[in-house]
Amino acid sequence: MSDTAGQRVILITGCSSGFGALCAREFAHAGDQVVATMRNPAQQTFAADDAIEVRALDVTDADSIRHCVEGVLRDYGHIDVLINNAGIHLLGAMEDMAELEFRRVFETNFFGAINMARAVLPGMRERGQGRIISVSSIGSLVGRVIDGAYCASKAALETALEAMKYEVERFGVQVSVVCPSAFQTQIGHKMVMPKAESAEAPYHELLAFRFDKVREAVAEGEDPQVVASLIRQIASDENPRFRYIVGSKAALMQQTLNGLTDAERQALIRKLAIIDWWVSGDPGPTP
Repeated sequence: MSDTAGQRVILITGCSSGFGALCAREFAHAGDQVVATMRNPAQQTFAADDAIEVRALDVTDADSIRHCVEGVLRDYGHIDVLINNAGIHLLGAMEDMAELEFRRVFETNFFGAINMARAVLPGMRERGQGRIISVSSIGSLVGRVIDGAYCASKAALETALEAMKYEVERFGVQVSVVCPSAFQTQIGHKMVMPKAESAEAPYHELLAFRFDKVREAVAEGEDPQVVASLIRQIASDENPRFRYIVGSKAALMQQTLNGLTDAERQALIRKLAIIDWWVSGDPGPTP
């Protein structure tokens, strides 16, 4: 077993780039023992002096989760903080997005995070302390056209974790979610157009437009270090909140939605959808 006296052990998923890689460096530089995980460790970009241990983990594979968590507990004795960052973003219309792709989104964004939390909870509960912090999205607040699968996966994740928070806090375990808007990470470059999509498909123009807009928003997004620093702060906060909205666009979205009646909310979402249809070059539904 490694000597981690006086150190917290931080387990982070999805560390090949973006928030995960930044979080790994943030916690390591603060003196914590970091176990950074990713599906393919060959993709890691950490320097030797980062003092970060990289391990293989596929959050959609139950055996991979079990092997990773058991290995960390065997080598370090405990896990103080789990950061669920692994996620994918696939676009598609509710009608014709392939079921396999829809399930891929949920297997990673929802089940992956929930199963990681379930794997570390017994040890945290027995020790009477622990933190579970999951990266969600401002997309959890609203069902945006062509982004339904992603938004649904994040909304489901937050609802489940909110229930978990009040199940486990009596055992000294804190659960929080971080909801960023657009930040400059690699997620925009990792998106791909659905394979079955063709120019004749009913949502083709709208999908192509939203695909470009999401990539553009990420490319023009804010500094992702802000999110990594916030996550480290949450991990050290004695009484962390459940939900943290981060990013100027995220704050604006929350303020806009707050206080709306259901009819007003639906009118706003409908207006956004009609604008998207119109700008895409397809007249879409009649206003």
